[in-house]
Formats: sequence, structure tokens, C-alpha cells
Amino acid sequence: MLTMHQKKLLLLPVLTLLLLVLDAALLGRDGAIHVQGAGEPFPPFSTMALDGQTVTDGIFAGKTTAVCVWTVRDAKTSHAAPEKIAAIAKDLPENAQFVGVVGDLKAEDGAEKRAATKEIAAGFSFPQLLANDDFAPFLTRLRSVPTVVFVDSAGRLVGQPVVGDEPELVKKELSRLLEKDAPRSLALKKIQNTLF
Repeated sequence: MLTMHQKKLLLLPVLTLLLLVLDAALLGRDGAIHVQGAGEPFPPFSTMALDGQTVTDGIFAGKTTAVCVWTVRDAKTSHAAPEKIAAIAKDLPENAQFVGVVGDLKAEDGAEKRAATKEIAAGFSFPQLLANDDFAPFLTRLRSVPTVVFVDSAGRLVGQPVVGDEPELVKKELSRLLEKDAPRSLALKKIQNTLF
């Protein structure tokens, strides 16, 4: 018959294994809490920017991108976020960028709506993309605007989305994601992946 001390010693490895399984299920390998959609690819798209240029999902290549979704009709909060983000965008390293998506402006919308949008976006220092059907799988999952999501250099959703006019949270999350891709962090991640 096992003593209480022996039972505790046998239980320890089982509890350790259970904690590792829970950690893998609830937390990513980088320690970030799992976000719905994290790791999924951003939908492939080809659309027009507000300035008339054609832009594809190739815009994400080689950079961590903060995608700010906003709308023309929501003047109270939606316009403020890109304005404040434009100030952050001035100090970005070369491996990061901001991209705006005007959620309620389509290529087929009239000149009056487009002119109003251009006036609002005049102070934004980053490209503003027009929504089209290519964005539907992504836009239908958003519950509120403005929302900022993060896309890695391979075009996958990463990090924690920021909902509302929260430029400091956007800056903090972008910094965290860029730090995660720094050489030291990549070396630590490689060691962690080897051990586990």
C-alpha cells in the first residue's frame, strides 16, 4: 500500500503534464493569450487605395502591419483613431507600417462620398484602402470600429486586436510584436521550441 507521501510524489508528474497541456491549449508558445483568428492568414485581396493606386495583400510582405479599420459615417470615434495613429506612424522602424481600411467606402461609391473621405484622411500618413468583397471574411468578424489588427510579414493575423480610439494600446502592442521578432527573441523562441 502506498503512503500519502508516495501518492503525492506520483501525482506531481501528472499535474505537471496537465499544466503543460493547459499551457499549450490556452497560451501560444510566445506566451500571448490566444486570440480568435491569431495565426490565420489575412484574406487575399486586390483593391484600390483612396489615392487611386491598386493595392494587394502583398503590402504585408516583409513588415509587421497595423491595419486600422474605420468608417466615414462614424465621425465621433472612428475618425479620431487614424488621426492619432498617424502620429505614431511617423516614428516607426522600417520593418513596421500602418494601413487603413475604410470599411464603408467601396470603389463604386460616388465622387461625393470619396471626396468626403479624402478630406477626412488628408492628415493620415499611411495608405487608405477601399473595402471590397475580398475583405468580407475579415470585416464580418469585426464588432466595432475603429479596430486595429496586426498582420505579420507572412500575412497572418497576430497579437491582440485593439478596439476603439486607443493609440497607446496600439503602440504598446505593435512594440511587443516588433520585440518578439527581434533577433534575441527569435533565438529564445528557437530554444523554447527545441525544449518543448
